[in-house]
Amino acid sequence: MDLLRINEQEGQFYKNEVWVPISDIERDDLLDLIEATANNDHVGLVECNENTPIKDPISKTIYEQVYKVLKDLDINRATYLASIDEEFNELEREYGLA
Repeated sequence: MDLLRINEQEGQFYKNEVWVPISDIERDDLLDLIEATANNDHVGLVECNENTPIKDPISKTIYEQVYKVLKDLDINRATYLASIDEEFNELEREYGLA
């Protein structure tokens, strides 16, 4: 699932089946991107670099920060999920739900 792309030197994110400029991202959009990254084994995230630049410096900064968070989550998904499962199991035991 593609979530971030750079098209004609504009950073974009996928929202409601359309590509939206990264400068228009809102809090709920970021949460949706995080959820999509956590729930999909294969996510498409285009890195901003000299081969795929972003012209607007503000959009570039926003894009780079969102990319960094999503890439970290994608790379470390198994570790994060294992930690969540462990914490959930501990809470179940603590409250006698297991």
